[in-house]
Amino acid sequence: MDSLEAERDALAARCAEAEQLLEEAMTELAAAQQRIVELEATVAADEPFSIFDSSGDDLRPAGGFARDGSDPRVLSMLLAATAVVAGLVALLALLNGNLGTPFGFAMVLATLALAWAAARTRVQSVEVSVSNGVVYVEQGESKHRFDLRNEGTRLEMQGSPGDSYWQVSFQRRGLDPFVIDGDMVDAEEFVRQLREWRPDL
Repeated sequence: MDSLEAERDALAARCAEAEQLLEEAMTELAAAQQRIVELEATVAADEPFSIFDSSGDDLRPAGGFARDGSDPRVLSMLLAATAVVAGLVALLALLNGNLGTPFGFAMVLATLALAWAAARTRVQSVEVSVSNGVVYVEQGESKHRFDLRNEGTRLEMQGSPGDSYWQVSFQRRGLDPFVIDGDMVDAEEFVRQLREWRPDL
């Protein structure tokens, strides 16, 4: 009888610990959602992306949003927050000795899948600026430079600023063209600066 009571007390303690961990996970999720709301509210006040142009012109799309009005960072943040919650639930299953059950196995798989999806959907920041006839692009660890003053620098524009399919393609020898679209820059301002050097664009 004593052993049963001891086992019952141990299970009760583990359940209490599991409930505490779940409560902490829900608190973290709520904090992550609040952070997303704050980022969306303050994104319009962000500093310009340009690091090359001393004029300080901001070539990003208005508000930093994609052309469809969405914030491309939200999906990755939500997936990451959900992965944290799924991971904590999997931890609870482990503490309760249920990791080997279908539910525990499913939570482990869900955690891994959500973490992988969050990493894959993470938006790589792109910084574009035009200074003295040179277009500078910094994408993650990659940097590109296109000299508009050089007649050998070929570029093509599809559509007009404001069109959903608008883009400017910079031709590269032996490589695929580098494409700048409305998700990367404010199309009208970018085209205005390009036409200072390429009026026929």
